[in-house]
Amino acid sequence: MGIKKIYKYNPDLQYRCTIIRGKSISRMDDFLPIYVEILRELCPISANNFADEFDTRLSKYIKDDHKTIKNHRTENVFKLLGLVFVQNDIVYLADRTKRFIEDGDQPALFKSVCYQFQQPNGSQKINTIAQKIVDKVSFRPYHFILSLLQKANTNNVILTKYEIAYYVLNSLHVLQGNVSVDQVFTTIISDRFNKITKKITIIKNYAWSYQHIKEQFDYLKLANLIREDEHNIWLNIKEQPSIDYFIDDLNNPLAIDYSKYNLNSRDVGKTIEFEWQEYFCNTPDIKYDKFKTLLHSLDAVISLIDSQRIDATTSEIGHEGEHLILEFEKNLVKSFNPRLANKVNYLGKTKGLGYDIISIEASRNTSNPEFMRYIEVKSTTRVSPPNFTDTWDSIFLTRNEWVAAEQHSTHFYIYRIYFTNSGTFISIIQDPVTKFKEGLLYATPINYRLEFTNVAVDEQLELPQRKNNED
Repeated sequence: MGIKKIYKYNPDLQYRCTIIRGKSISRMDDFLPIYVEILRELCPISANNFADEFDTRLSKYIKDDHKTIKNHRTENVFKLLGLVFVQNDIVYLADRTKRFIEDGDQPALFKSVCYQFQQPNGSQKINTIAQKIVDKVSFRPYHFILSLLQKANTNNVILTKYEIAYYVLNSLHVLQGNVSVDQVFTTIISDRFNKITKKITIIKNYAWSYQHIKEQFDYLKLANLIREDEHNIWLNIKEQPSIDYFIDDLNNPLAIDYSKYNLNSRDVGKTIEFEWQEYFCNTPDIKYDKFKTLLHSLDAVISLIDSQRIDATTSEIGHEGEHLILEFEKNLVKSFNPRLANKVNYLGKTKGLGYDIISIEASRNTSNPEFMRYIEVKSTTRVSPPNFTDTWDSIFLTRNEWVAAEQHSTHFYIYRIYFTNSGTFISIIQDPVTKFKEGLLYATPINYRLEFTNVAVDEQLELPQRKNNED
């Protein structure tokens, strides 16, 4: 079923179609790994216990009032990002959360959020949803925006944020799914030619009238699909495979047809909420490989060793990060004393050591420059640089890595690498074991090896063998 076209597209018929309010780009990038780390520890968990358990853990990281902590859980974790879902009174990890635990690809997670989002959706209050249904809103905003930007790119045109806001995200005819990308683009170009400038009218204040639109641009930025400046917006063409995946799906029917609901039904709100989370959080048909983030698409500085490997995905960023630090340490030691450069070695492929690189202190400890430095490298991708004055992060250490940290104490370092659109940033943590004992960081054992004999066994069973002719 293709997009229906109305007889005449009237962009001046404006309609405020909101989304759930979120946080700033840098904050969402900062909070995501915290959310996922807590959820990974908790889920699956009884829905009755989830709120208290999650809020208690989050309050360790975010020192804020109870209402703000609750909003993180209800607005960001559940509604905006769909990181968990509830089934039979149990809270489970959503598919995108499981995927993120495996690959650590933050932009890919935000791509999946944008890809599955539609208007109307089940994340808002039933009154808001019902009004959109009555007004026949039926729209994939991110698919349409990317398609429009692709059209503009093909025609060597840069669109402004105000144009997309007015002609797309605040236009009733477009929101109803009755207008094609070509119609919108042609109208914008025609108005430009006639020197007609249109912007959303500020009715109450900027935040009320425009903030929800700005945040939709923010999610496309978090997904690494667009670039912007103060006024303009354009595609990140290095993400073309992901962009094409969105565009190919634009004209397909929406995942949920909200016109099917009886708005007078007593439980319609609960029904909509359940069906929305079932769709938004569990998507076996989505091709997640289409969302993987290539390192070169982040505009990040990568090592000279692999500078030609523009196809490096985030599943390979560990390798990339290790070589980046190897190069960094060699250059630092060489500048201190060239004859000591051979003391810097990569050992990442040697199993059981618990660290990736050995180096020396060099200029960082002039009294003992040849003291060893044992380095474990942990890499991740995100769109924005971390806020080094107020941020939390989480990483996984293997048992061998933790034992190595205990053995080498002050000589053991974790180099946390952030590949971002603004470059590559490194946080260095010395002696994490001592910091854990001093309460400066948290370390939680998550795997338990059980060794047992018959003394611990309560019951032993032998299942009957199946007959050969049994189905």
